Amino acid sequence: MMNGSQDPGLPDVLHIVGRSHGRENSDICGKYLRGGTVYGRAVYRQRGSTTVIRYWRRAFTGSPCLTRELVCRPPQRRWVIDREGLRESDVCAAFAADSRDLPHPAHPELIWCVWESRMQGHVADTEVIAVSAPRTVTIVGRAAGATDVINGRYDLASVCHGRPAYVHSRGDLCIRYLKEEHRWIIACLGQDNGCVAFAEAGHFQHPGHIELEWMLWEAGRGMFCADPGMRALVAPTVVRMAGRRAEAENARINGSYTLAGIMEGRPAYVQPGTHHLIRYSSRTDRWLLDTDGLVEPSLASRLYYWIFRGDLNAAGERCAAFSEASGSEHPGSSDLDWFVWESRRGNFLLDQGVCCTTAPPSLQVSGRAGWRENEFINGEYALAGTYLGRVYYQKPGTHIVIRFWPPRSCWLIDGLGLQPSDACSAFADCLADSESPADVCSSWLVYEATRGSHLADPCVAVSPSGDDGSAQMDEQMLCSSMC
Repeated sequence: MMNGSQDPGLPDVLHIVGRSHGRENSDICGKYLRGGTVYGRAVYRQRGSTTVIRYWRRAFTGSPCLTRELVCRPPQRRWVIDREGLRESDVCAAFAADSRDLPHPAHPELIWCVWESRMQGHVADTEVIAVSAPRTVTIVGRAAGATDVINGRYDLASVCHGRPAYVHSRGDLCIRYLKEEHRWIIACLGQDNGCVAFAEAGHFQHPGHIELEWMLWEAGRGMFCADPGMRALVAPTVVRMAGRRAEAENARINGSYTLAGIMEGRPAYVQPGTHHLIRYSSRTDRWLLDTDGLVEPSLASRLYYWIFRGDLNAAGERCAAFSEASGSEHPGSSDLDWFVWESRRGNFLLDQGVCCTTAPPSLQVSGRAGWRENEFINGEYALAGTYLGRVYYQKPGTHIVIRFWPPRSCWLIDGLGLQPSDACSAFADCLADSESPADVCSSWLVYEATRGSHLADPCVAVSPSGDDGSAQMDEQMLCSSMC
């Protein structure tokens, strides 16, 4: 029934949105990662849990029997959201009838029915929808002034006219689709008419595309005017360079870099408190890390003007490290190989320990009951370096680590430290491009000596922890008005 089909036409990630917080079964909302197929349809697993979205097909014989779904009768073909994972059952937290044999559930025409105990049945909730869209979109480049408040991060909140809608992290602005005019607009939250900015939607299904040309309302001129410096993009707000040995030349490239703008059509990142810059070079199709990238023009007054205008005269192609971009939209991928400058060799050399990642600086493992075996996995872990192509985390003062195991594509919690094997106290499967143990597509399985195997413990969770100050984008970084 199952196979590992990797149809490139299927979205790798989708989100369930729209179930009001506090309502029964609101926890079905969240991020789902593609993994495998059932009945020839894609399966999506909720990150960090056993919940899946899967296809269910029932061949009725004779009269259909009555079921507990009293409000919405189950169809023969439907998508189901099931907390128990993959199984041959139509018992579920929610379902949507599929009369069109859709290859995946991220289609706005699907109406989801969610189980409500009060009604003892599944009740249609038209606000619930599965959408294939990025979790966040960031607006950068609007010059300081009356409307520079539109700069910043927007989070996926709902769907409007079948397309994703985003709300600013401050909670006052939104980006949504205006069907009548086929435009993406930025407007005050709750405002039905009017907007402060718009872009023609074209063929784009979400607003996070650098290619979109934005028109901004200019009160002084009484009209919308193009702002070529303003762009919407999908990129992490922070990336981290890790793995360069402390005693090695150019070890200073390690650290966190914050999204600052766009250069040559790709995101650019700066390391707060330094001159370090990670940017894209279209000339060489590389990501360049320049430790003196912000020296010219003046750091205080012309820094971000230069970034957003894309003036390469001051920087050239110099760098302390580089990676072949190979089509990547941003540098935060552990799959990229980094070459670092070695003065003694007079050349750039591949450092397989160096990676640029979106992994958080620290993690919290929780949920393993204190009376159960291997409860020691609970606790705080700090990013400690790289191993086998991914970052690894270590519990301070111990040998306990969380590390990536490439042959199975999973994250392991290992009480014996770094070792080239799959022996571990706990593990969870993930996609091959997973950047951290907080991004898994199965529940965590913990070893039970009495059974001689790893058993799923749905209570165990791994999540980012601590206050990463570098993740807070300075509003000054997101506007290009400094001169």
